[in-house]
Amino acid sequence: MDTTITIYHNPNCGTSRNVLGLIRNSGQEPRVIEYLVNTPSKAELQGLIEKMGCSVRDLLRTNTAPYADLGLEHATLNDDQLLNVMLEHPILINRPIVVTPLGVKLCRPSETVLDILPDPQIGAFSKEDGEVVVNDAGQRVSAAVLPSQVIPELFDVPDLQRLLQPTQRKTHAPRFLLLYGSLRERSYSRFVIEESARLLQAFGAEVRIFNPKGLPLVDDSSEQHPKVQELRSLAQWAEGMIWCSPERHGAMTGVMKTQIDWIPLSEGAVRPTQGKTLAVMQVSGGSQSFNAVNQMRVLGRWMRMLTIPNQSSVAKAYLEFDEDGRMKPSAYYDRIVDVVEELVKFTLLTRDVGAYLVDRYSERKESAEALSARVNQRSI
Repeated sequence: MDTTITIYHNPNCGTSRNVLGLIRNSGQEPRVIEYLVNTPSKAELQGLIEKMGCSVRDLLRTNTAPYADLGLEHATLNDDQLLNVMLEHPILINRPIVVTPLGVKLCRPSETVLDILPDPQIGAFSKEDGEVVVNDAGQRVSAAVLPSQVIPELFDVPDLQRLLQPTQRKTHAPRFLLLYGSLRERSYSRFVIEESARLLQAFGAEVRIFNPKGLPLVDDSSEQHPKVQELRSLAQWAEGMIWCSPERHGAMTGVMKTQIDWIPLSEGAVRPTQGKTLAVMQVSGGSQSFNAVNQMRVLGRWMRMLTIPNQSSVAKAYLEFDEDGRMKPSAYYDRIVDVVEELVKFTLLTRDVGAYLVDRYSERKESAEALSARVNQRSI
């Protein structure tokens, strides 16, 4: 792929100079074509217009003398006539046009060139009139006016570099907690979880399966119950989860819901599930259904988990497993492979930035107000 950046430049134009500066501020030295001296050919200009997706008239400068002198405001002139006039009077070609591997753009205002630069800004940049376009961290500064309801100090413009280049990358194997929703000796939801665990291990992951036997009902025991403590410890340890429940009476089972209910939304300053990945699966005794997975999706969203798009529902599960509890080859099994593979990918993609992905303005505001109330209290 050609990585060259080209700018059709007029050194006498402040906007063009600002665009050239922003390109260089990304660490690249572009090919500079001073189009008033080296005017592009008609075919070249037509090609640029097509790639920009604009009309010939869109590229025509209207605030320069030849425009009025030549009567170019008249709509009767066709594209070919306009192109001929622009080539004869290149001052009529609007500028600057920038060509990068990401596209072709007429960069007015100048900061729009940032949309097509393949490399990030390497430092602060201000326009010639002093307007700050890029801050010291190389982040684009929005010129938009914040609504009056927003606290500027807590308004955080999403930063692509923080998503792509986290300050710390985990190197250990991804960690998954797997929950199933049946206490039966021959539990098909457990069988699916065990098949998922084998696949996760084949993908290089570390796996823990929680056995719900002995877990008390919520509010029927304290949080200090050993099974509750075990579940909560695993929830904090995990970077992603798989939930698999039988569908019973058109819903997930009570065993499944009890496990989810014992995992708190917050525990001290730690949110055990926020920003972690989740895959949902179900088994059905009859025809294929999606009630249980849909309910678990609602719960996953409520617990602020990143629930992956794919899911699995195994119909007539009693036909899909052999006597040893191993799943037979089928389209249902293939879908489980798909789900597990997707879960691992999403976890590797997001685990280093999960906290940033779910960092919210409202919570920053609440934390700031709580801190202010504590600092300014009159007595302790």
